Amino acid sequence: MISTISGGPTLVGPSNRSVKQYVRAAHYPQVFGIEADRHRKVPKVGWEPITFCEEEEEWIIYPHDDPMIIRAEIANYDVGRVLIDTGSSINVIFADAFRGLGIADSMPVGSVSLPIAFGVAPRKTMTYDQFLIVDCPTAYNVIVERTTLTRVKAHLSPHMLLMKFPTSNGTGALRGDQLSARTCYATALKSIAPKPPMEVMSVRAVSNGSGPIDDPREETPTPLAQPVEELETVVH
Repeated sequence: MISTISGGPTLVGPSNRSVKQYVRAAHYPQVFGIEADRHRKVPKVGWEPITFCEEEEEWIIYPHDDPMIIRAEIANYDVGRVLIDTGSSINVIFADAFRGLGIADSMPVGSVSLPIAFGVAPRKTMTYDQFLIVDCPTAYNVIVERTTLTRVKAHLSPHMLLMKFPTSNGTGALRGDQLSARTCYATALKSIAPKPPMEVMSVRAVSNGSGPIDDPREETPTPLAQPVEELETVVH
C-alpha cells in the first residue's frame, strides 16, 4: 500500500543542490524570502479573508473521520471521486478516468499536463498541473495533491469537509461528498481484504464390521449380538 507519493514536478526541483537549498530556506526564511521576491514575476493580488464558521457544519454527519472527496472539472469534464491528499506531491489520474476524458487516442506513458478547475462560476478557480497516469484497480478517479492546492491557495477544513479558495469574484467554496467518501472507502477495503481459501467438507459413511449401518430414522435398531448357546453356571 502506498501512503504518500513523493517527487514529481514540485518547487524543490530534481537536483541534489535544489533539494539542499529547499531545506536551507526553512532555516533562513528571511534571507531566502528576500531572494525569492526579487525573482517574483506574478504580482500579488489582494483577496478577502477566508474564514470558517460553525454554521458551515450543516449537512455533515458527525462524528466522522471521512476523507475529502470532491468533484472537479478536468479538461472540461465533470469528474467525481476526486480524493484530496495533502500529503502527496504529484497528482494522479487513473487510467479508466483518463480514457473517459477522450483527449488521446492512445494511453500516454508517464504524466500529462491537464487543466483542473474548482468551484462554480463566477467563483471558480483554474490551474494547469501534471498528472501521473496510473493503471491499477482503485475506488477513485483522481488524486489531487498539495502543489495543486497551493497554486489555487486552497484552505481546507477536514472537520467540515470544506475547501475554500480566493477568486476575482470573492471566496469560492467546494464541499466534500460524505456519501461518496464512505462508498469509496468501503470499496477500497474490499479490494485489499484477504480472501479465505475455499474449503469443501464431505461426509462419508464408515461401516462397522460387516453388519449394516443403523439408520437413525428407523425406530427398531439393529439387534445386539447374542450368545450362540446357553452357558452353564459353574459354582466353585
